[in-house]
Amino acid sequence: MSQKKVLIIDDEFPVRYLVEHQLKRNGFEAISAKDGPSGIEAAHTHKPDLIVLDIMMPNMNGFEVCEKIRSAPPIAATPVIFLTACMTRKHKLRAFEIGADDYLVKPFQPDELLAHITAVLRRANETAETDKPQENEKTHGSNKIVSLFSPKGGVGTTTLAIQLSEAMVIREGRPVLLIDLDLPLGGIAPMLNLYSQRHIVDLLNYRPDEIALPLIKQYTQRHRNNLLVIPTPTKLISPTKMPSPANLKPLFDTMKAAGYHIILDLGSTLSNVTVEALRQSDLVYVVTSGQPVANKLHNAFMESAPKMGLQPRQMLPVINELHGSVEKMDLTRVPVARIPHANERTRTRMWLRDQGMGKLVSVML
Repeated sequence: MSQKKVLIIDDEFPVRYLVEHQLKRNGFEAISAKDGPSGIEAAHTHKPDLIVLDIMMPNMNGFEVCEKIRSAPPIAATPVIFLTACMTRKHKLRAFEIGADDYLVKPFQPDELLAHITAVLRRANETAETDKPQENEKTHGSNKIVSLFSPKGGVGTTTLAIQLSEAMVIREGRPVLLIDLDLPLGGIAPMLNLYSQRHIVDLLNYRPDEIALPLIKQYTQRHRNNLLVIPTPTKLISPTKMPSPANLKPLFDTMKAAGYHIILDLGSTLSNVTVEALRQSDLVYVVTSGQPVANKLHNAFMESAPKMGLQPRQMLPVINELHGSVEKMDLTRVPVARIPHANERTRTRMWLRDQGMGKLVSVML
């Protein structure tokens, strides 16, 4: 194992000396910087494996330093441990919201810090191994982009997108990236209790050549093992900040090459971004509740889909009985799956619901 390099950014000389001395005694290469600007410069110059960062520093505090690091693609994926005297919940939450990997409060024991550094580096190494592109091109080709869209709101596309993602991870053991593209508000973040400060709009506003795996991972949140999520802003944003649809392709290509299936929640609005996402999808589950109005809009969308450059064979109807069981169905195409009403908890209905979700998974594969 090669010697790991750690950068310490702290305005207090005794702390820098103590941490540096402890790291060198345990086989690390240690570099130190006395403030934020010099720390950012050192990060770019030395490309450390990990950064130990204080919060309370003159000129530029640790939060600002971390945000600068996370927004610079060459060093954006570098693990950051905050080592600080700030022990309030507000400070800790803020640190993790902007991308911290760990948080340790002063005063500290040197061996305690060493244990945290070792653990974070181990997790980073495991993540890097998981994210290595598959060598088998056939495996690359099997990774799918699957969208869930409904011409009518309120039919449960977000819930289905989450459940489909979880089913792929739990049943098939496949890594999945779930992206909320129901811009700008979305629903995945509030449903999964995720934070939305780092969201899909900001990621897609990078240049296409900057959208690489280390940058993408800074905008993901891990919902469960092998399930990553990128939320929406969950608040209104200026129309000038809406991303370019062209930036979807480098995002999709990168994550497919890294071995991920991609599931997109497109909501019910046809923006330039969602239309492009539909075009790039391998499958589109077009969701209806089975109610007359929803079915009418569903049929109209399916009829007009070819005019938007969408392939009819990739557009698969799905009935999500959100408002109760539906007997008569007036759809122009036979649905690929039916998801029974979730509130009906009989053993038969639960089995049927499980079968419906299983059908969506099997079609993906």
